[in-house]
Amino acid sequence: MSTYSDIQDLKSSLFDAELVSALADTFKVLGDATRVRILDVLSQDELCVGDIADILGLSESAVSHQLRLLRGARLVRQRRAGQMVFYALDDHHVVRLFEQGSEHVRERAGGVVVRETQAATPRVAPRQHAVAALGPEAETGTEGATDLHATAADLGQER
Repeated sequence: MSTYSDIQDLKSSLFDAELVSALADTFKVLGDATRVRILDVLSQDELCVGDIADILGLSESAVSHQLRLLRGARLVRQRRAGQMVFYALDDHHVVRLFEQGSEHVRERAGGVVVRETQAATPRVAPRQHAVAALGPEAETGTEGATDLHATAADLGQER
């Protein structure tokens, strides 16, 4: 049985209203199959709108509209090279979010089939960023983290 103190500690550790709203908005953006398909393509490579449209069999206009929403949610970023604009997953957090989401769905579907993916750009290496940001303790990580309060080191480990 929980004590009043335990309940108060738990309440004080919960997300604040602003974070809850921002997180819910992120998941809303991820709740569209076309946007998930675009993220899947961008998890493989940095691409321009025309290439994404060609790969997915969509119009460039439809892809541009979805990319605008994904950029607004900071899930993808753009890079201009002359006249061309290339899109990639925004950072290592998005890479991990997408990888863990797909792993979760595949596990629930009955078989653990985890596709090896390259980050949208080779410069993004989630595990190395976590180690650099968190120091030596990130090398071993924190075992048993099971909630959204997990550290970057936790996200880099297999469960």
